[in-house]
Amino acid sequence: MSVGNRHPCYLILLSAVLALTLSGPSTATADPGKTAAQKSFEQFVNAWMSKLDRIGKMNILGLDIIPHDQGFVGRYVCYGPECKFSIKETGSAETPFVGLLHYSEKHFLKKGETRQKTFQSPGMLTKKIPVTEIFRFTRGKWVY
Repeated sequence: MSVGNRHPCYLILLSAVLALTLSGPSTATADPGKTAAQKSFEQFVNAWMSKLDRIGKMNILGLDIIPHDQGFVGRYVCYGPECKFSIKETGSAETPFVGLLHYSEKHFLKKGETRQKTFQSPGMLTKKIPVTEIFRFTRGKWVY
């Protein structure tokens, strides 16, 4: 898979790795447990955002078009794809880390003279809501 086909969260992580690499040697010692948790959270986030992307596509396909004024309208919701994520240590042996995922819930409106034209019209962004989800790392895996 080329870099252009990767999820935007992957590109954010890649940029951070490049910045750290180019900044020279570090005297700090990385915690191997935290490093493994960060890597697994990146994979978890990519899978989570892919699920949300599928939900957004299903929302468009299942668009409920209703009569409005002299035409028709349909509303739907999509998520991301842009996101930011991080992990934090908790100090708990049972749940040593929590992961934070930030993305946007985007509300769209489609309008048209007919149901078909409404479905085919481009969606207009009507609202963008910031979302923060918190996940816990328990028994070696990320849990909602």
